[in-house]
Amino acid sequence: MESVYLPGTVRDRIQDLIKEYKVTQAELAAKIGCTDSTLSRFLSGKTDKLSDENIIRIARVFNVSTDFLLGVTDVPDRKNYEISELGLSVQAARNLYTEKVNVTVANRLLESPRFAELTYMIGQYFDDTLAAGFAAQNKMISSVSSLLRGSVATDTAVQTAREINRLKVPVYQADLTTIQNQFIAALKEVKKEIGSDLAASQKMSGEITRKMFAELTKGQDMRHPSVTPEQVADAITNTVSGMDGVDDGALKEFNHALVNLMQSTMQPPPQENGHADQ
Repeated sequence: MESVYLPGTVRDRIQDLIKEYKVTQAELAAKIGCTDSTLSRFLSGKTDKLSDENIIRIARVFNVSTDFLLGVTDVPDRKNYEISELGLSVQAARNLYTEKVNVTVANRLLESPRFAELTYMIGQYFDDTLAAGFAAQNKMISSVSSLLRGSVATDTAVQTAREINRLKVPVYQADLTTIQNQFIAALKEVKKEIGSDLAASQKMSGEITRKMFAELTKGQDMRHPSVTPEQVADAITNTVSGMDGVDDGALKEFNHALVNLMQSTMQPPPQENGHADQ
């Protein structure tokens, strides 16, 4: 959750941040490359001169936006970062900027605590942190199995060596299984946060179907309603007719196709020669 500060001037902002982060004026002055007296005179109101470069450096020291320091916004969180600060390659930034990557999905995942943990798991997979341990374990198992085969020439020893050898684990199996489970869990959590319109869509489709059936059977004996394929096809296509982007010609073809499909399913199957009822 974003922190929100009370409205204030640039002096108020800097003084609040100094107190919050427990640094002295001298320490801050050293970090931004100005003299202690210059910063002190500005904060005390003796001078209004503090260069734009110093404002930018102060923002970087406290990891806040310059808009926050200047009082444009009361939320300190930075909105803009240099590519180098984010650790992104130029190509990664280009993919985001040109939307080759789904930006909405990327944002959702990057905001997920579970996905953040997942990136460390993937890092361990890339640098073989866990795989090295399993490789060493497999090597030890192979050595014990070979030693057993070579030193004891009995059927039982051979069988035992085989059983020991089966204890080997593919070196990347644990990594990939853990990564897969964590990634699926992250996706499910993001999906839950976003919400789903599936239930609403199903309910709406059911209501439309009931309304359509009621219109088609209006005035009929509901114990033996009569509805033709043409009526059903017309009712379905009429629900989208006139909408923006709907091609009337294509809709008409779809209508005919629906009629033909329903007529074909309603026809009794052809009887084989010699088996017709007499």
